[in-house]
Amino acid sequence: MTFTCPSNLYASIFESTKQCRESSNIKIDQDAIIRFLTNLTQESWSKHSVANGMAFPLRFESLEQEINILSLIDILNTGHGFRKELHEDSDRGAFETIVFGVMSFHISSTAIDAEGLAKLTGWEVGTHFGITMQKDVPSELEHVTMSKPSVASKLAGQIQGVLNETGRILKEKKFDTLGAFVIDAAKAANGSAERFSETLINTFPAFQDYAEIDGKDVYIFKKALLLASSLERRFAKTESTFAFKDIKDSPIFADNVIPTLLTHLGILVLPENLKHTMEEGGITTVEESYRLRAAAVDVCRQIAEQANDKENKIGTVDYGEQGMLQVDLDVYLWRVAKEPQYRKVPRFACKDTIFF
Repeated sequence: MTFTCPSNLYASIFESTKQCRESSNIKIDQDAIIRFLTNLTQESWSKHSVANGMAFPLRFESLEQEINILSLIDILNTGHGFRKELHEDSDRGAFETIVFGVMSFHISSTAIDAEGLAKLTGWEVGTHFGITMQKDVPSELEHVTMSKPSVASKLAGQIQGVLNETGRILKEKKFDTLGAFVIDAAKAANGSAERFSETLINTFPAFQDYAEIDGKDVYIFKKALLLASSLERRFAKTESTFAFKDIKDSPIFADNVIPTLLTHLGILVLPENLKHTMEEGGITTVEESYRLRAAAVDVCRQIAEQANDKENKIGTVDYGEQGMLQVDLDVYLWRVAKEPQYRKVPRFACKDTIFF
């Protein structure tokens, strides 16, 4: 059955995530929001809220080629649940692994057009992304080991599945590369990140990040929103096609990092049945991960609203002419979470997803 994303995409995301947070009994501590905004400094905000839109020190032969690389990184932006195994294998995290693999495609001149993506094998993925596909394990016989698929090989299979599917769809749509499709979608969106995101979501299952929770659809769409923001940050000043005027209204790009940090800061207060997700080695079901991510989307909307309330100004930070944007708050929280004092805070993990 063909998926069609809801009309009024942003509003549907905000409405469904609010409903999900409330039905999940995840509370918001308003005093904690006030403390966060009061303690936020201009130096910290200015340092952590600005992203480069994934600019890499590589040579590209065309705009399409660069956008193809950025779009492949985004559609593959997953693997957080394999963080432990990836660090053991290569000392790289999930995002670093994805970037490493796509850069390997580019540097080695591997075919990553529609035809090439459709034909990629699991072993090729493992080689390019530095994922160990087999592990030697002890057998019942003394001094004899057996080779079995590694835990991380599941991630390689997920990556292969997304790339093969993307290639097939591009061929059906008569586009040579994902980059070409993205440029075409941006032109058709006519300056709207919301419309651009809708096109991505309606075309590629790897962007269809939603689930039915408590009998209602909950929309997150992290990767589609993130790609719109990344392209706007990277190209808005030089390519009018990506000067999305409504990026200021975009929700955040909820993964496992931001809900974890918001819970650690006391802004999100979890019920007893979800507290285990924030413990060391906390494993979540797909349903639990949507509840946590939905809560993060909803509370970040509220944080931005309070930060932009000029009549009841909280704190001293100047967020600029447009105020605190949720996309900037997302970048800020994600980057702060990588600081030494927060890096060891346990994060929930879900291996059964391709969406974050």
